[in-house]
Amino acid sequence: MHRKLVSEYSNQLHQLLVSVSRHYYFGNDGYLRYQKKPMDVDLKNSFKSRKEHLVYYILRDHYSGTFAFRIASTKRLLPLADFLYYAWSEEKTEEKFIYGMPDALFVPKTVATDGLFTALENLDIMPLHPPSGFASGVRIFRDIEQLLSYYLSETVDHRLDGVDKLCSKVCQYLIDSGKLFEKWKESLPREQHPRSVPAYDDFIKLFNTVDAGPFSLVQGENRRNDNTILELKLPPFDREKLDRAQEMIYDAWEEMSRSKRLSIARKALLLSPYCTDAYNLLAEHSESSEERMELYERGVKVGRQVLGDSFFEENAGDFWGITKTRPYMRALAGLAECLWDNGHRQDAIASCRELLRLNPNDSLGIRYTLVNYLLAEGMNNEADEFLSEHNEATCFMLYSEALLSFRCKSARKAAISLNKALEANSFVPAYLVGVKYIPHIVPETYSRGSEEEAIIYASASLSAWRVTPSALDWLATRANYQRVRRNS
Repeated sequence: MHRKLVSEYSNQLHQLLVSVSRHYYFGNDGYLRYQKKPMDVDLKNSFKSRKEHLVYYILRDHYSGTFAFRIASTKRLLPLADFLYYAWSEEKTEEKFIYGMPDALFVPKTVATDGLFTALENLDIMPLHPPSGFASGVRIFRDIEQLLSYYLSETVDHRLDGVDKLCSKVCQYLIDSGKLFEKWKESLPREQHPRSVPAYDDFIKLFNTVDAGPFSLVQGENRRNDNTILELKLPPFDREKLDRAQEMIYDAWEEMSRSKRLSIARKALLLSPYCTDAYNLLAEHSESSEERMELYERGVKVGRQVLGDSFFEENAGDFWGITKTRPYMRALAGLAECLWDNGHRQDAIASCRELLRLNPNDSLGIRYTLVNYLLAEGMNNEADEFLSEHNEATCFMLYSEALLSFRCKSARKAAISLNKALEANSFVPAYLVGVKYIPHIVPETYSRGSEEEAIIYASASLSAWRVTPSALDWLATRANYQRVRRNS
């Protein structure tokens, strides 16, 4: 039997783990692929493989189990020195759940070199080979890969940089579920830990050795590019390629299969990274609000490049009527929604105003969104002015007018406004006051006075009603409903 290894406090002993995934690899298009049958690949033979395999880097505290986690690929490795600095430094502590150098570090033989051991000793860290029978980390790799698969199903940017952004979510879930970070903090010796790492340049110099082995210790030719999607360098613009890519997106919209739509959008971007509607399509299929916003930002950026600044000056007011402006308009509308959902509310309002400036006819119905944003932000004067400019007898504007009247005007005017709104659509109060649930999937189409229209309005405006004291109670009373209070 192997003796059980016991550590006495946090940061006494860390374990370095580096492993090649046996299921995930990157295709020729740069996007992650999954192979159900395990591939015969490991650290020793991965460089002989024709595939670009996913690589996991883990630095784990032996006492608490908390860890730092990053990914790379066999063709774009993360240097070990960079990973160790990331794991031990106090930078970006909101994204990782361990910091400070340990007393000792277990180093797997597959990445161990004399140079690495020398660098660790110079940092006063005892480098050790794991004893026979020491936990290999198989379980944590399994848990990480299962959770990573789940998050991949929610996102669409499955390039290396996109997948790397999921690392903090994976860490947080696994660490929070076992309260590992709390255990780590509570068990740190106050006088000894956490031990701070040297400045980055000084730290890296210690690892600048000649015997780095296949897994580079410091920056080299195979180091990956950490640029975000917004910082990618674009090739020269080619109108013919963009037109072909746009035709591909038209085909993708007709596809019933989500995976096929995403595949077509990715191919369209490979053909022309200026295809705004490809970013729009990817954003629409992402369940990550951060990723959606990033994709729409990219769509807005390239869309403006394609049209050109002079085009905006010459054609403001006629957008949407000019077909080639529509991808940009769709991207800006999507971005406004994402900005609002991610807490950038004034930016969202500014984006809505820009959409209306470019297209006063408002083919996208942005005026209904904007009035709710103004009310939710308590911008009553702006909302009053906006409603005066858009005086129309629609459910969306009449209920907004009723809410504003309740806030700022007399009870008589509020009652008159609400009566007009009820005449336009009598289904709305039931969804606002909680008698009926607002469905998770909001209808895409509606007719005036319909229940579908009521659902669309209630879904978009509920936050504005909720932030207005007593407004929902007033609405319930006037509409003869018993208000139902539900958790937000």
